Amino acid sequence: MKRMVATIVALFSFILVFIVHCSHKKLEIGDISYYCPKAGEVEEWHPEGAAQTAKGEDLFLLINGGAEIYYEYGFEQAIYQTYSRENGQSINLEIYEMDGPQSAYGIYTFKTGKGGKSVYVGHEGWLESYYLNFWKGNFLVTVIGLDAEQEAWDGLAEIAKIVAAKIELPLQRPQIINYLPQVNLKENGITYIKGNLGLFNQYEFDSKNIFGLKEGIIGDYGDYSVFIFRYKDQDESLKWFESAQNHLNKSGRFSDFIVREQQFSMMDHQGSRLTIRPYRHTIIIVLGTMNTDVNRIFSQLEMQIRN
Repeated sequence: MKRMVATIVALFSFILVFIVHCSHKKLEIGDISYYCPKAGEVEEWHPEGAAQTAKGEDLFLLINGGAEIYYEYGFEQAIYQTYSRENGQSINLEIYEMDGPQSAYGIYTFKTGKGGKSVYVGHEGWLESYYLNFWKGNFLVTVIGLDAEQEAWDGLAEIAKIVAAKIELPLQRPQIINYLPQVNLKENGITYIKGNLGLFNQYEFDSKNIFGLKEGIIGDYGDYSVFIFRYKDQDESLKWFESAQNHLNKSGRFSDFIVREQQFSMMDHQGSRLTIRPYRHTIIIVLGTMNTDVNRIFSQLEMQIRN
């Protein structure tokens, strides 16, 4: 009898754990169609056909040649929905769920350029040409207006605001962005990276991950740019600093290589000067000209990192 009771208890515990596990997975990868405005939610704009969805590697089927960067940032799932008006105008909505707020912020900074303008929608809404991007919580949202008429722009903004209101998640930027001084930092001048593909698309050091990059930040200050790569400790940053120094010195991609104690500099083919230095748990790179005051910039960055 005791054995039977124990068996029943064990079976019940297994079922309970299984239910909790399944519920947890459902919360993690839920139905994000909830965030798409339904018929009647946006005046004069109506969903056109069924939405397209992608989970895991299915994104390769929706994005031709551009999916890899989403995976590097931590892609989980996406949904695409088209909206149209009776006059034939269309708007496309794309919602990407990433594996966390840092990933959503990162892919947002990767996708947005510097030629647009800030708009008040979601977190850091940015309008460029014919499309609007914002991020909120784990989500990156892109709304694309396929028509230049004012009604289309109004519909684009309204759809974006409805989606943003449905995503009830707090603002959580990566802590590493605090390493960038705000003085002279360009508007929308931050790019958060989580791997070498993101770095390679910003500056071509090498196609291989010679810095062992897992997390970094790039700041655009107009006359110069800074790169900061973060590691778990000082030993790891020194290891990758020495590895990158040896690789870059032999690569043939750079010239005028100058090595000093725990610092080296080099010239690229465009005539820009790069100075690279480890500091505590980071590697810092300043990209500028021969006239860039790199010592002043390094001092500012090191002070930000200390604080």
